Amino acid sequence: MNHEPSTLIDLLEMHARLIPEKPAFYWQGEAHSFAALWERVNRFAASLLEQGLQRGKRVVLVLPNGSEFFHAFYGVQRAGGIAVPVFPGSGAERILSIAERCGAKLIVAPAADHANWQARFDALPKAIPVISADSQADRPTATFPAIQANGIAYIQYTSGSTGLPKGIPLSHANLLTNARMLIEAMAITDQDVFVSWLPVYHDMGLILMTIVPFVLGAALHLLPTSLSNPQVWLDRLQTQRGTFTAAPDFAYRLCLRFIRDPETYDLSSLRVALNAAEPVRPSTIREFETAFGMHNVMVAGYGLAEATVGVATWHPGAAPLIDERGLVSVGTPFRGIDIQIVANDQPLERGVVGEIMISSPTNTRGYYEEPDDKSLFWHEDYIRTGDLGYLDNTGNLFIAGRTKNIIKHGGQTIFPQEVEAIVERLDGVRRAAAAGIDRGDVAGEQLYIFAEVRKPSSLSEDDCYHLMVELVEAVYDQIGIRPARVCLLKPHAIPQTYNGKTQYNTLKQSYLSGDLRRAGLMLAPAD
Repeated sequence: MNHEPSTLIDLLEMHARLIPEKPAFYWQGEAHSFAALWERVNRFAASLLEQGLQRGKRVVLVLPNGSEFFHAFYGVQRAGGIAVPVFPGSGAERILSIAERCGAKLIVAPAADHANWQARFDALPKAIPVISADSQADRPTATFPAIQANGIAYIQYTSGSTGLPKGIPLSHANLLTNARMLIEAMAITDQDVFVSWLPVYHDMGLILMTIVPFVLGAALHLLPTSLSNPQVWLDRLQTQRGTFTAAPDFAYRLCLRFIRDPETYDLSSLRVALNAAEPVRPSTIREFETAFGMHNVMVAGYGLAEATVGVATWHPGAAPLIDERGLVSVGTPFRGIDIQIVANDQPLERGVVGEIMISSPTNTRGYYEEPDDKSLFWHEDYIRTGDLGYLDNTGNLFIAGRTKNIIKHGGQTIFPQEVEAIVERLDGVRRAAAAGIDRGDVAGEQLYIFAEVRKPSSLSEDDCYHLMVELVEAVYDQIGIRPARVCLLKPHAIPQTYNGKTQYNTLKQSYLSGDLRRAGLMLAPAD
């Protein structure tokens, strides 16, 4: 390379010039070269300029994984605009709300579904133009605006698990700097083979699993996001000799649950299986590696969109570090990142749990709609994460939970993930959520456990009763507290964001309002 590219557009142009025939990515088994990608990006950008897109204007992308996403995402940037990718499974009302919040005047929809999306938006009180992802100028000879490293490349909207989703603007410098941090921390090279089903419209799937291989020119095999059959993911890892993949903890648990013959898969090429984006369970690491014949391949990591994505992880090949409470360390911060653990606005000693504050060169400058919101920052340079954790004496970071989800029971602090890990080890439980509920009496906040069962149709009332007793005893044996209430639920009753995170507030409100019972999601004995 003659120089380090300073923007994502520089990066694609450089690869199209230096390695034009090398595949940028594979989709549905078809290779898409850097030259072809660059041409489609330019044609889409020229089309946007023909339609009057101005510098800095936002364009919402309602696109799933696939080649169209890359053409539109980079095409918007090439034309001087700001891409705003959103979950394509969202309703038209939510997408319109995000478009209004960021001031977008244009929405890009999949070519195959363009007319349907236009009709859905036309039916709303405030219609917004919808263009097809295959919009292409005949000749991409437009005069494109210069793109600056500190210019906003895209806005990442949070999943909105509580309250309205917030827009996180990230610059080209943020994205490329964090990509290089990830490359260094996990010793990624251009010889790695990435296999990913993660959604490209969300930070980990976009930055770690597509921008990182784009930076290096490494092989990228992109899959649809559906995990209804995790066999597709494992098949591609095996056939393409994948060396690098990533997923939240639940995805690895799905493999354990639905793959009946893991010994038939040869995943010996896999160098890193990153486990991040939700609490990492020690049982997941242990059972997944045992089932698929691995050793120190699964790596725990931590990050958040406000810091671009990556903050801390382990170097590949390191053995997992688990504390006495069953919390898995997510490793040490990347070079250039500082972490402080704080309570009552004061830094805490090593080993003490508090809120995690992050100083990173890739921190966002503020939320898009609220640039002056000081609540995001601590001492100007640090992001308030809303996550609880601690640093041990050697600087390893442990994540204990979210500040808004901790449970105060009789003066004792309970972390939901600690309880959930205990419950999910029981036979018959597919997913659990622990929440603190205060019914307004003298008892104060109490521990409530919601547990989805695997096969509700096969459980009698006596079976439910015995499972509840087993659950209560397991929790009491581990943490010395008896839950105030155990609610057995049908599968998929625990609400989640589109990227698999439990929506605790929604769950509590559904229980307290009686919606869970009315929807027929609770099993007898229900109370």
